[in-house]
Amino acid sequence: MNKKTILIALAAISAAMFALPAAASANWGVTPGNAVFHGTTTTRILTVESEPTVTCLGPNHLTGTYDGSGTTGTLSLTYTECHTFILGITRRCTTGPEPKTENTITTSGTFHNVTITSGKRGVLVTPAETTIRCQSALHPIKVTGNVIGELTSPTGACPVGPFTNGTLVFGTAGGIQLDKTVDGSATEYNLSGETEGTGIKKQAGDSASAEFAFTEPVTIDCNTP
Repeated sequence: MNKKTILIALAAISAAMFALPAAASANWGVTPGNAVFHGTTTTRILTVESEPTVTCLGPNHLTGTYDGSGTTGTLSLTYTECHTFILGITRRCTTGPEPKTENTITTSGTFHNVTITSGKRGVLVTPAETTIRCQSALHPIKVTGNVIGELTSPTGACPVGPFTNGTLVFGTAGGIQLDKTVDGSATEYNLSGETEGTGIKKQAGDSASAEFAFTEPVTIDCNTP
């Protein structure tokens, strides 16, 4: 695998992928069901096995809207100051065509509320294929799969709220996602990276913390399907 290529899989899904992945179920939601939120994320780090780490220093922004169900919605993300280090030299990384001058990564997609196996509330993101080119790269890498983030704030028994602010954390340990399964299923949700054209997928990990705020007070409701 060429060490001069890298890809970030962002917490995003293609607009066509609105169905909840098999074996995952939403058993908590928000009211109103069409709630809108905006937020920022901390420094974002993506690791792909045998590849250099990509870091986006920010400012990083996200926006999202529930689709009326209170359990599923669409989101968009913008990451800035994205780069990697190759042979000790900083290389720009982007979703655009020219990493020599661009270092912003943008994407959009959908999300689903889930309960993580540990019993905590979480959000399951199933990324569409996302490709990022880094400066001096010969071949891009594409990342596919799934990633789960934990809702670390607010917490407590249902109903929770009304509230406006919250925190969602995508954690890794050694490049491996900390949360990989949801309640009631043995299915593991993971990200994988593949150098374009090789057909060989390797493990990937996504680490970031998002602070978000709803545009109006919402309540967490656990009487959802």
